[in-house]
Amino acid sequence: MEIAVLVALVISVFATALACFTRNSRQTIRFLAVQAAAIGFVELMYCLINLLVGLQFEALIDFSATFAEWFSCAIMIPLIISLGMTKTENMTDKPVINPRKATIIVAAIAVPYVILWICPLFSLPAKLDVLPLAMLMFSFSIFLMATRRDPLKILVGLNMAENALYPLFAESPISLVPIMLALMIFVNIVGVFVIIEAYREYGTLSITEWRWTS
Repeated sequence: MEIAVLVALVISVFATALACFTRNSRQTIRFLAVQAAAIGFVELMYCLINLLVGLQFEALIDFSATFAEWFSCAIMIPLIISLGMTKTENMTDKPVINPRKATIIVAAIAVPYVILWICPLFSLPAKLDVLPLAMLMFSFSIFLMATRRDPLKILVGLNMAENALYPLFAESPISLVPIMLALMIFVNIVGVFVIIEAYREYGTLSITEWRWTS
């Protein structure tokens, strides 16, 4: 694995892990933006270099598609969720389990993936060398969704889980990119709309309160 890719993935992993312990919605959204920006930055730079060196139409298409993915995940989607926060509230809450247990669980999640990544007995093919870190981010994202009552944080966790899989599908056909981006944006718009309407109905962002008053 190249150093630039490793650094980007490590930053993304730490951003995802820290999001599991954030108190308010704004902080969680910021970690989503950091995670997405770091994951897509290396691939974006590779495409830019290929464009500047080759100056070919194919390189331009690759760069445009990669930039659209990076912009959507790192800027557009966090802005959509931030809009939902401004229409509701910057909710402050903690994971449903206490911080000590949460830390132990996060560490327990990380250990097997780190062992899989660094242990030579489990060496992976070159195209799959990012798998342990990608799955670690995915697992942290699931933990975030499972331990929060704030639907905005749950939506952030969903996007983080989706971003975590990006390194595994970076070579997907370009023809699928517009469909994937449109679907991602649509899901977030619908999610934010539902959250705003539920907040207006129940006066709170806590999904447990939605359940009890329904």
